[in-house]
Amino acid sequence: MTENELFNRILDVMEARFDNMPPRHSVTIDDNFAEDLDLESLDLVDLIMGVETAFDIKLDMADAKNTKTIRDLINFIREVKPELCAQ
Repeated sequence: MTENELFNRILDVMEARFDNMPPRHSVTIDDNFAEDLDLESLDLVDLIMGVETAFDIKLDMADAKNTKTIRDLINFIREVKPELCAQ
């Protein structure tokens, strides 16, 4: 998957889980979960659970909590499951 495909899948997960999401076209890959998207720590846990399901992966929650942006989450997914990102 390309970075853009990963980004769009993460947005799909976020839209399915959070009613207060800003419009998709206004979200960028470098948006901060807390500052730009108003996600709280429990929201991030919910997002990680959704990402695990969407990508059929298991993420270490302690490490995942250090992700601050969508790009951080994409990089974390790539570390955990590099074959997902093979071109």
